[in-house]
Amino acid sequence: MPVTYTHLTYEEYKRLEEQCRAFKETSHKTTGGFYHKSLRIDFGNGVIHEYNGPLVGGYGHHEE
Repeated sequence: MPVTYTHLTYEEYKRLEEQCRAFKETSHKTTGGFYHKSLRIDFGNGVIHEYNGPLVGGYGHHEE
């Protein structure tokens, strides 16, 4: 499991904290019916970290 340490300013930390509390997860669809979930954290000043889950689904797959 990768471990990332990031030192933030107070403002960056508060921005991260606010986004974690809101916890907005998105889905991205690909051709073939596959999709993956993503979490995107915007630290400001053009710094964005996006974490993508594994591809799931495909033709014939139905979400419950």
